[in-house]
Amino acid sequence: MVNLNNTVVILQAQRRELIEQLDAVDRAIAALTSAAGGADEDKTAETVKQAPGDRVARTVKPKRVLSEAHKQAIIAGRRKGRAAKEAAAGRAREMPEEDFVPSIAAGSGSDAPRLVKRQK
Repeated sequence: MVNLNNTVVILQAQRRELIEQLDAVDRAIAALTSAAGGADEDKTAETVKQAPGDRVARTVKPKRVLSEAHKQAIIAGRRKGRAAKEAAAGRAREMPEEDFVPSIAAGSGSDAPRLVKRQK
């Protein structure tokens, strides 16, 4: 089994060092603000009195995710916007309805495609 006592002792020592550094920073801020003006002495005194462990946890909102219906609505809106822009520029072409689904042509196998020249 792993002995965690050494790790705990090291982490506590690092914590003490960081607290000392924070206290030094707070004292420096208090000294600078008292030398600069004196109007902010109340605020700095409160910050110096606060212990580092008095932090309040902050909740993080979950990531926003669009539903499929919203994604499809966004796509349709962009499509309509592009069509309106093209129509205003005079380059419009007739667009199919929203419910139009192009079908895949079933190949008969023996017929060559239209654009291919037939050999005589």
